Amino acid sequence: MYIGIICEFDPLHSGHARLLSHARAMGADAVICAMSGNFTQRGSFAALDKRARAEMAVRCGADLVLELPTPWAMASAERFAAGGVALLASTGAVSHLAFGSECGDLTALQAAEAALSQPELMPRIRQLLAQGMAYAPARQQAAEELGAPPQMLSRPNDILAIEYLKALRRQKAPMEPLAVLRQGAGHDGTPSGDTASASYLRTLLRSGRTDEALSYLPAPAAQVLRRELALGQAP
Repeated sequence: MYIGIICEFDPLHSGHARLLSHARAMGADAVICAMSGNFTQRGSFAALDKRARAEMAVRCGADLVLELPTPWAMASAERFAAGGVALLASTGAVSHLAFGSECGDLTALQAAEAALSQPELMPRIRQLLAQGMAYAPARQQAAEELGAPPQMLSRPNDILAIEYLKALRRQKAPMEPLAVLRQGAGHDGTPSGDTASASYLRTLLRSGRTDEALSYLPAPAAQVLRRELALGQAP
């Protein structure tokens, strides 16, 4: 079984390391990552060079890291997911796609994806927009009316997981989805236990609180980050 993971690892933190370990614990013979290069979804430089982040991934359990080309890496969640799925499928080897999710419930995520794929969705969204509702809540309400479980479109990792499922279906990709419950800090939240989000870590690095940032990275990743900072190679 070859398990694929679509990622940024910007930088790789303890939550990412748990996902890699979880993939191995599920019986993976190899873990293959499709990772953003030097530019990421938020439209900025990654915290570290792509080769350094790939080294972090390999030292924390990945067997192969492939670069997700920039047009997909910097795109919307839908195109980011589609590019990652296509890249992993093109290997001809990846049999499963693992991803983190706030709910960790594959059945619920699949129900939400099915609702978003209904032809009635967009007409209903337009009705709600005409009534003065903003797009995001209109989309969520329309999806829930069509069978999506409550709040599935309000959490960032659930949203991305749904896009992965959509990409798998549209591309008829021969990969089985594996939803993994996200634990610890939220996507853009404050630290929880030994876990801090990547956005929080980037904030620490920008403000010079390097030691604090390093404390939230697994030891192999922290060694790479410390070396890159010493060499002046962290933008």
